[in-house]
Amino acid sequence: MKFNIKKELIEAFIPPEPQNRDGFLKSLPYPKLTYPEFVMSQICYIRKRVWLVSIIILLAGIGTVCIIPDSRMALVWTISALIPLLAVLTAAEISRSDIFGMSEIEAGCRFALPQVIGARMIILGICNFAVIASATVILGIFSPFGIARSALYILTPYVSVNGISLAIFGRVRGQDGVYLSSAAALAVSLAGVILSGKEFSGGMSANFFMTAVCAAGVILMIVQSKKILVGKDNYYGIKD
Repeated sequence: MKFNIKKELIEAFIPPEPQNRDGFLKSLPYPKLTYPEFVMSQICYIRKRVWLVSIIILLAGIGTVCIIPDSRMALVWTISALIPLLAVLTAAEISRSDIFGMSEIEAGCRFALPQVIGARMIILGICNFAVIASATVILGIFSPFGIARSALYILTPYVSVNGISLAIFGRVRGQDGVYLSSAAALAVSLAGVILSGKEFSGGMSANFFMTAVCAAGVILMIVQSKKILVGKDNYYGIKD
């Protein structure tokens, strides 16, 4: 009888079938977070500079009213010029995993990278909505535009920079994305300053132009947000 040592070794080291595996895994002491609890836990990981910029924007609006009470137009363009800073910080915060080279590690966690980014988008979205709503109320009270037009003039630079920044972070890795998105925010802010002349004081042509730009920004932001949440087109730069 021929002895096949290779075959015997393979048979000797075949592991036995696991017994009560599911019960053992359920007994492991790991944190059993629900997704709402996970979303709340992400608040601690958002950098303080994001909250600080939000406060500065509101204080700038209030300060403009107090310091230059007769210049109601200055209030509109002051807040409109500062809003892009909030948008670019939001986009940078969402893309922070890629900026610091942690995308591949976080992609393998229990709450994967798209879920982490989705949680931060929810938190920052609520925060930014509160800032924009407060600024809109301030403008509606003290500016000549009213609530609806004030909301348009604030949302347009915000959604435009947000969409552009998310598109940049999806194509440019690391700190270069931060620099390019900051340049985009500066360009939008300067455009607002240029358009704040007498020829752009809120007429029908101005409203049509701002509405078209706002709609384009919303569409771009939705498209880029969808790519983030589903990881489309290798958004996170993770190698297969």
